[in-house]
Amino acid sequence: MLSAAAGYWVLTQASGQKNQVKKLGQILGWAIIVVSVAGAVCKGYLLGTACLTGKPYCPFIGKAGLGSP
Repeated sequence: MLSAAAGYWVLTQASGQKNQVKKLGQILGWAIIVVSVAGAVCKGYLLGTACLTGKPYCPFIGKAGLGSP
């Protein structure tokens, strides 16, 4: 989520610019935000799926990485 904050910062900095720099900053800022949020959602989904199926890489089952309840 720190990268989403960085994307927001890029957006705020771009708002003070003119013409092409402003447009490029807005595109870059939104791209950073979208990619970082999508990455967090994918990571959460994969961890949730691993935990529901009892995979050994679920950090919430048993000891770290062993997969035993």
